[in-house]
This record gives sequence, structure tokens and C-alpha cells, in this order.
Amino acid sequence: MSTQETTTSLTIASSADNVGTIVRNTPEAFRKNQLSHDNCLRACETLIAKIKETGMSDDLDKTAATYLDRTRRTIKAMTEMRSPLTKLFDQVRKEFTTLENDIDPTKNGTIPFQLQQLRNEYAAKKREEEEARRRAEEAKKQADIARQQYRAACEEDYKVKFNDLVVARLNELTDLNSSVTLDNYKAVYDTVSRYAVELSADWTPQSSVRMPYNLSPDESRNIRGDVMRRLTGQFAEQYRSEISDYRQEILDKLPSKKAELERAAQASAEEARRIAEEIKQREAAELARKEAERIAREQEEARKKEVQKAGAEAASLFDLTQATAQTYQPKTKVAKKIRINSPEGYLKALMMWWAKEGSAMSHEELAKIFKKQITFCEKLATKEGEFINDPAIEYIDDIKAQ
Repeated sequence: MSTQETTTSLTIASSADNVGTIVRNTPEAFRKNQLSHDNCLRACETLIAKIKETGMSDDLDKTAATYLDRTRRTIKAMTEMRSPLTKLFDQVRKEFTTLENDIDPTKNGTIPFQLQQLRNEYAAKKREEEEARRRAEEAKKQADIARQQYRAACEEDYKVKFNDLVVARLNELTDLNSSVTLDNYKAVYDTVSRYAVELSADWTPQSSVRMPYNLSPDESRNIRGDVMRRLTGQFAEQYRSEISDYRQEILDKLPSKKAELERAAQASAEEARRIAEEIKQREAAELARKEAERIAREQEEARKKEVQKAGAEAASLFDLTQATAQTYQPKTKVAKKIRINSPEGYLKALMMWWAKEGSAMSHEELAKIFKKQITFCEKLATKEGEFINDPAIEYIDDIKAQ
């Protein structure tokens, strides 16, 4: 048995030895205190009634002072009479509460408190690890989304630039066809027949898509290169097909156009204008048809792309590859605690409390909360003569007879 246990046991045993005697004397002590209590109140009531009947006088004030002095002595005697019993009970209670406090995890410095602190530190560590893992997963998820979006944006950007290139080449052939006359027919025919139908091997347009902030320049460059390598074959085939088909179409129609130009040259001025207008309208209609076909192809490609995008997004909703194994996490309760780093911090906290709660409290509730501060200001006014000058505060003289 430890020294503390021995001391505690002896104290309680000693108290038990004395408690019988004290308890036996308690009724008599209580009877005497009850008698003193009743006599004191009766005398006081008699004195108050006389003062109310005749009004306060010097003699009555002296009598009241004598009575109050005797009352204080009576209270002292009553306290001394019951003191042994209450002290004993206080001592026994102290011994019991000491044992309870020693194993209380909420009491600072106890051994269970130290164990609780170790658990708190471990829980904080585990929570930080979980937060770090969650942040890493979120960063990875955002990077994956950025890669997908950047890849799709680059592909769309390259396709737009390629379409612009094809349209520009088709417009060049159209301009050559529109410029043909009897005088330059052979030169135009030869130029069209020699027009290159192969996409230049060094055609590498600059991407105008902004790089994602969470991808490195090297990774972004690799994505652009991969997209361009994947599209090169498609672009080359499409370029060859569209340019060669249109070139051949122009070459097939140039002889008949030459014949029309020759017929117009031999006709009257009015007939020549009619023939030229027919040629112009026919070529305009042909251009409009081709442009409509091109727009329709682009719209169909855009529709297919949207379908693929929607499918990819739907599939991602059921992607379970990111699932992680369950790990042990201590049961925790997270609460925000304030640590004041400078005296101004207390004022900031008080201002928030006042705005959110204090301003709605009653006068009585506020008086209890600020009792210490109000007492300080009262002492400062009484002893130092320093007052708060504000309409919200009034100083009243509190006069007590000595």
C-alpha cells in the first residue's frame, strides 16, 4: 500500500472515530443555532417595525448599530458551533474527490490525462495523414481531368487549323478556276494540274490552347506532340483526298469552260454577257454546295465528339480504380480552439462575441458576465477618481453605515 493510500485510510478512520461523537452533539448544536437564529430575526423585525412607525432617529440608529454588531458575533458563534462537523465532512469529501481527480482524464497532469494526450496526438497525426492523402488524390484527379481536357482542346485546335489550311488551298484552286480566260487557259490548266495534293511534311501549326496550371511544360508539350502524331495520318489522307478531288474536278470542267469562253468570244456582246453570267452562277452554286458539304461534315464530327465525350464522362462516374483500402482511423471529435497571440486578440474575440451573442443578452445576464470588470471600474472611481464619461454609464453613491 502506498504512502498516500495509508494516509488517506488513516484520515478516514480517524474521521469515523470522531464522527459518532460529533453527530451525537449535532442536534444540540443545531437546536442552539436555531434558537439564536429565531431570536436574532425576532429582534430585528421588532426594531424595523419601530423605525417604520416612528422614523429613524439617532437613538434608533445607535440601537440598530448595536444589534448588527451582536448579529455578527452571533454568526461567529454559530459558525464555531457547527464548524467541527462541516470541517469533518469537508475533509472526507476532499479525500474522496482527490481519489476521483487522480484518475480523471480531463484533469491536467493526471496519468490518464497523459494517456489521453498521447491519443490526441496520434489522432491529430492520423488526421493529417488522411488530409494529405485526400489532397494528393484530389490533385491527381484534377491533373487527370486537366490532361483529358487539354488533349481534347489540342485536338480540336489542330483540326480547326487543318480545316483552315484545306479551305485556303481550295480557295486558291477556286481563284485559279475563276481567273481562266482564253489567253491564260494553258497557263491556268498547267498550274492546276501541277498543284500539290500532298500535305507538307513540315506542317506543324502552333497550338493556341493555354497550358493547364497543374501540368508541367514538358508534359503539356508531350501531350501536344502525341495528339499531332495521332492526327498526322488522318490529316494527310484527308488533305490528299479533298485537294486531289477538287483539282481533278476543275481539270475535268476546264475544257467545257474553254468551249463556253470560245462561244462567248464569237457571240454578240449581250450573248457573251449571258454566257459569262451562267458560268459565274454555276461556279457560285458549286462553291455553295461544297461549302455546305464541308459544314455538314464538321457538324457530324462535332456530334460524334460530343457523344464520345458524354460516354467518357458517364463511364468516369463508375470508375472504381481510385478506391483505396480502408485504414484504421481513431474516433475523433474536432473542435476549433482559439490561441490568443497578442493582447489585441482578446478585444477581437470580445467584439465577435458581442456582435453574435452579447448584444442580445439582458441587462442582468451582462451584469453577471462583466461583474469583475465593473467592480474594477468602481474601485478606480472610488479610489482614484477616474470615471468613464459616457451617457450609457451612470455613477451612483453607495452609502453604508459603519
